[in-house]
Formats: sequence, C-alpha cells, structure tokens
Amino acid sequence: MSVKALYKEIRFTLRDLIYNSRCRKKLLNNDFSLITCDCTGGCVAKDLKVRMNSPTRNFYFNADDYIKFCKNLDYYLSLTPEPYTGDYSGGGAEYLMASLGDLKMFLVHYPSVEQCQKEWIRRRDRVNKKNMFFVMNDRNYCTEEDIKAFDALPYDNKVCFTHVRYPQYKSTYYISGSEKDNYLKSVMNYVHQWWIKRYYDQFDFVTWLNNGGSNWTQRV
Repeated sequence: MSVKALYKEIRFTLRDLIYNSRCRKKLLNNDFSLITCDCTGGCVAKDLKVRMNSPTRNFYFNADDYIKFCKNLDYYLSLTPEPYTGDYSGGGAEYLMASLGDLKMFLVHYPSVEQCQKEWIRRRDRVNKKNMFFVMNDRNYCTEEDIKAFDALPYDNKVCFTHVRYPQYKSTYYISGSEKDNYLKSVMNYVHQWWIKRYYDQFDFVTWLNNGGSNWTQRV
C-alpha cells in the first residue's frame, strides 16, 4: 500500500471513529431515500452505514437536468440509463456518459454504462417515496434560476448547498469555503488535507433526516 493510500485509510478510520459514530447514534430515521444531484447521497449513506435507497449515486446531473429529474421523478425513475450518443457540450466530456431519456448522466465512478444500468435498477427499486430527501448544490452550471426552481419544487425535504447566501430561497444552505469561486467546491471534499471533516459536515444531516423540512437556522 502506498503512503497516500495508507493516509487515506487512516483518515477514513479516524473520521468514522471520531465523527461518524456519534452521528449514527443520533440517527432515528434509517429508511430514507436521498435523491441527490451528485455523489453526496452515497457519501452520507456510507458515513451513516445505512443502505443507499436511491439510484443517484456514482454520477452527477447538470443542475438543469437535476431539476427536470426531480419535477418528473416517477417518469425518470421508470427509465433505464442508455449509452450516450449525443454531443458533449455542457462540460464533463472527460467522463463516461449515459442518457436517461433526455437527461445527461456523467458517470464519474462507473467503469461502464452496463454497471450503471445494473446499479440504477437495483437502487431504483428501493426508493421510499414516503421518505425522500432532495439535495442539490450550485455546481455544474447551476444558475440562480435553477436555485429558484429547486426552491419551488413540491417537496417538503430539500436543501441546496450554495457558495454564497441566498436568503430569499428558504431551501438554500450556505457552505463556507468557496466565497472566492463562482460555485461551490465539492461538498464531499475534506476541508483540510490533515483533518477528518468534509465540507458537507457544516450541515446537520442527521437532524434534518430525523425531522425533515426545508427551513432551518443557518449555523455558519
């Protein structure tokens, strides 16, 4: 094992022992579905050691496609990803891509479309439509219009992580650390290479999953 790999393993173990274990003790809601625009849901589920009851893992949508996905959730969940045959405008050309109807999927952590199809079908069938939580961020060509559209979605449990404050939209939550950028850093990144906290730890996922809602007190 390389030094880098060993360090990652040690950091993951420390995070699990020091931080994640405390979160797991507080978690009361264990049968939720995280419908996310990227891999955030998978990371949170792994932290909490709960089953990932959603197919939105190991890939990302651009912001406008994620909004469309959420607006027409039943329809898109009924589909299966297919090999992408369109143009590569809109970024993400370095990743393998798939199509979900008219939506683009950027398969960051899938080695093949076939593997994506298999995992999509398996996790799609787990979705608990009575206990869904929607997570977006202002990355991947997200505009304020997209944030506004997300805020207007008819779901009680939703949060959009942003790199600046948007007090006019109650579902937004400001994550510090990207103020000098035009969009949010990946919330899955560690805040510092020598520390165990990720950017999304600024948000209290456990309290949200236990209580639901989209109107909270900004802690930062």
